[in-house]
Amino acid sequence: MILRENALLDEIKVGSILDKKKSIINCFSNIAIKGHFEFKVVRSSSRRYSLKCNDDRCGWCVCAFRIKDSTLFKIVKIEKNHDCSVNTMKANQRHATSKLISGYIIDNLRDPRFEVTLAFVMVEMQKLHGLDIGYHKAWCAIQLASALIRGTPEENYELLSSYLYMMRSKNPGTYTNIKIDDNNRFLYMFYAYRSSISGWNHCRPVIAIDATSRENLIFLSDKHQAIAYGIAKVYLESHHGICIYQLKQNLKRRKVKSEVIKLFQSAARVYRCKEFDLYMSDISKVDKKTYDYLMEEPPERSKEEELKKKRDLTFTLNVFHVDSWRSRVEEEGITFLVDLNKRTCDCFQFQFDELSCIHAIASIEKRNIKKSNFCSHGYLKESWLKTYERQIHPVGHTNSWIVPESVKSQIVKPLDFKVTESSKITCKCGRC
Repeated sequence: MILRENALLDEIKVGSILDKKKSIINCFSNIAIKGHFEFKVVRSSSRRYSLKCNDDRCGWCVCAFRIKDSTLFKIVKIEKNHDCSVNTMKANQRHATSKLISGYIIDNLRDPRFEVTLAFVMVEMQKLHGLDIGYHKAWCAIQLASALIRGTPEENYELLSSYLYMMRSKNPGTYTNIKIDDNNRFLYMFYAYRSSISGWNHCRPVIAIDATSRENLIFLSDKHQAIAYGIAKVYLESHHGICIYQLKQNLKRRKVKSEVIKLFQSAARVYRCKEFDLYMSDISKVDKKTYDYLMEEPPERSKEEELKKKRDLTFTLNVFHVDSWRSRVEEEGITFLVDLNKRTCDCFQFQFDELSCIHAIASIEKRNIKKSNFCSHGYLKESWLKTYERQIHPVGHTNSWIVPESVKSQIVKPLDFKVTESSKITCKCGRC
């Protein structure tokens, strides 16, 4: 029987087999971590792998040979007992490499409900294995585990053209576009699909910023600012809002109290300015610093205030019926002709926005008819629901993709950014 990499020391004996040399390395590294000792490699080749305890006076040792014409390694000698000093046994665990630690946390990363932070990795290694690992080693472990699950940036960018081809193939009517620089490095991507109602009503832009330029270094420190900057740069007339979840994660990273985060979530979900102001006032009393941070980009209220202003203005206008559909509406001495049948007004706002202007609202109110009958179908709740009701068909696993060579050959490289001097790793001990 072939042993697993996480086999216990009690399971290993002379004659035990592991599937490859790497499995032996990982297996005994795990055993050393759990047993709080260190070993050194006596011999390592394609045919033989020998270990012994760091203390030359200790008898602990392992010897394995590769079985001929295979990748299998067989344990031919093993001494499990230590007779070395306590100080040697309590060494600093150089076998706990970031690569090995990544195997401990990979299941946590696979769970979308679980957030794997550097603090979690460091605490978990201390709690489960008594290991004191540093910030950088924890970060490397997360990156390695993420790459095993999702692939490296280089691998994923290579698949980008093929992925978008499959999106178009599985979802007819989808539009995609990739922008790259002169060196084939990714700048931004856009894709959209035609909804069940007319027009491109469901568009999902995906923006990435070239972090090499000085002005774009915010990409490295603040994801929200980077996205906002990217959208403003590429889509000049677009509006960018803040995701509640991302802002909540920002608050967590700033070590904001759970009480304040709950108040923030309540404020983010109310519809009236008065209720919002009450919650924000409570936040200000508890944590003024967080209040100032949240109000750096206050929520968009212009539409709500604009509608209220329109409604109030209609009561000041004079309306005179011309016929069953047309009216003359006076505003500050100026007369506007409103035609509800043609949905037009002399101010032109009615026909341009396809939403009632103040003159049309006044005319509608005078007739006591339903205002929603005089706006574009696209403004109605039913239309918004139809926009998102269409099923998006998944592209499936990459092994099942059938992509033309002309698409596969389209080279896309990941962003190229410079690492600042302060963030470069200077340790050369070989243990990190």
